[in-house]
Amino acid sequence: MSSPHFQIQMIKVPVSDIEASSKFYSETLGFELQFAAEEFGWAQLSAGEVSLALYKPGMGGGNGHISGSVDFHLMLANPSFEELANRLLEAGHLAEDMIHTGNDGSSFVDVLDPDGNIVKIMMC
Repeated sequence: MSSPHFQIQMIKVPVSDIEASSKFYSETLGFELQFAAEEFGWAQLSAGEVSLALYKPGMGGGNGHISGSVDFHLMLANPSFEELANRLLEAGHLAEDMIHTGNDGSSFVDVLDPDGNIVKIMMC
C-alpha cells in the first residue's frame, strides 16, 4: 500500500479581533489578505500555496485557545528573514526581544501577534 500524498491547505489561528489581526498578519508579516468577514469571525490570508485563516473561537471556525504557541513554524529565506526579524525586533513584536540562534546554528524569532499568539519564523 502506498502512502497518500498530503499537502497542507490551511493553517488556522484563533484571534479575538479579526480586523486588528488581519492588519497585523498582512501589514506586519506580509501575508496577502484574501478576504475578511468580521460578521462571520473569519479572515483568510495567503503565503505562497498555504492559506492562513484567522478565526474567532465559537463562531464556526473552531474553539481554539487564544494566546500561546500556534504550533507551526514558518520558513523565510535570508536576507528577507534578517530584514523582517530586525523590523519585528525594533517594533517590539518579538517574544523575549531577541533573535534566537539554535544549537544547530539555525536562526529564528518568536513573533507575538496582537492576541499573544506566538508564531515561530525560521531562516532557511
